[in-house]
Amino acid sequence: MDLLARAAELKPELLEFAVSGRFTRELGLVYSRFFPDGVVTDEATSALALDHFALEYRLPGGDLLIDRFLAERPELHEAERAMVLGWKDVVEGIFEVRTVAGPALILHNLIDELTYTAHSDLGEDAFEALDPGMFMVGRLIPVTFDDWMISATPAVYTPDARRQLVRAAAEAALRNPSRVFRNPALLAEAWQIQAAQRRQFSEHFGSDLVVMQGAEVAARMGAFTSMSFPDHLAQEETVALIFDERDGLGYYTDFGAVEEAFADPSLVTRARYRDAVSRYLRGDSVSPVPIRRLAARDPERAGRLFATLLGRRGFTWQLDGEALLRAHKPGYFSSPRLPACTPVTAVIAEFDRDLEQEHVQDHGHDAAQRV
Repeated sequence: MDLLARAAELKPELLEFAVSGRFTRELGLVYSRFFPDGVVTDEATSALALDHFALEYRLPGGDLLIDRFLAERPELHEAERAMVLGWKDVVEGIFEVRTVAGPALILHNLIDELTYTAHSDLGEDAFEALDPGMFMVGRLIPVTFDDWMISATPAVYTPDARRQLVRAAAEAALRNPSRVFRNPALLAEAWQIQAAQRRQFSEHFGSDLVVMQGAEVAARMGAFTSMSFPDHLAQEETVALIFDERDGLGYYTDFGAVEEAFADPSLVTRARYRDAVSRYLRGDSVSPVPIRRLAARDPERAGRLFATLLGRRGFTWQLDGEALLRAHKPGYFSSPRLPACTPVTAVIAEFDRDLEQEHVQDHGHDAAQRV
């Protein structure tokens, strides 16, 4: 089976399914995000909005449009179904054109430093206007292990746009590290960096978990790192800083009350402690790390704590704890754990050099003006 040919046929069919009228409300919500004023003024952005809806938007039932499309196409072969399911793994990138080889492009993604062989559903003439050294900002979807297809309408830039595109790629890498971590080598490097930072934290504080008054956080952490913390922490009675092996560095307010409740489960009958533990458990944005750490100190007491809090006789932490966390923190468990730091990629290093050069030039200009 020629999967490239089938991809060129099935992708337009998926887009037709998206605009079939069955998803008018959901599609409208997506377009309102891309065009807040309600007027569609740009064809390329409109194509991007439709592509995002077809490949990534979660419908009210939690599934994607791709899942609905495949459910109505039972006649598709297994290889075709696997390919279409793979389109959920869309790659957004800023690509430098390395080679134009007839119907294919060899692209280097500035963000993840990977090379992609890309094709177009428009046929062999789609890349006539492209030359090595030019840039393409767009989206790719997988077809085979080695081949990708351009998805939606990309923006094309000449080589003299490199500086602004390097800046955009560096900002994208820092803003969304998961796009960098498509590269296994960069992912491994980030885990190594995080492990080293954790060791330094533990050496500085004597443990990877330290509890302090909120008013102390700025001064004590300032001696360790230049990262900033929210001003409201200064008003907190207790704050725990935990540098977890997988989750990285996190801060947790009102930790003292939660710690006391785990040490004495009878306290959870009081509103002060019940509310504190409930916030840690039911907050989907709160990592399960502090609860796991406290429960590990005494699993039997942790079981009694949650049995009382939930009114579930027979609850034990050993048997029921992990399921409890997954039930209350679906967002946390729905995505893989990634490092909390971004390695200095080639594009970030190039951007930093450009900034330094700009600083030197500006400094020299200011000095000349003063003279």
